[in-house]
Amino acid sequence: MLMKAVTTLVLAILVSSARETPMERAEVRLNNNRFLPALVTARAGDTLAFINGRGGPHNVQFADDSLSDAAHRLIDAAMPERPKVAWSRDVPLAGPLLVLEGDTYKVAVPDLPPGRYRFFCTPHVGGGMRGELVVVR
Repeated sequence: MLMKAVTTLVLAILVSSARETPMERAEVRLNNNRFLPALVTARAGDTLAFINGRGGPHNVQFADDSLSDAAHRLIDAAMPERPKVAWSRDVPLAGPLLVLEGDTYKVAVPDLPPGRYRFFCTPHVGGGMRGELVVVR
């Protein structure tokens, strides 16, 4: 009887795990003042890998002008190598400059509401280096 209960529990865990969407890794190339792809679709928990190419230095900065405070805080917490200061909208949501070809900056997509989140390259925003993260459930 105990063996049957354990087997049933293990099967239930395996079936529920199989239904969950596995975490994905999306690569975004920063090359010749473009994000490739410029439109990235992801779910919470997915990893975005921003990989430097030519025409740098490049970085990624999320546009915070249309973010709620809650979304701003989530993105801020998800971005490694950010200033360790008290949260403030005055601190841009920018990653470090990637100088060498192949330098990579990874961001785990936080549990944001579904929607579109714009980003850009700080040094090349004037040249149109912009992209968009589409968060889906």
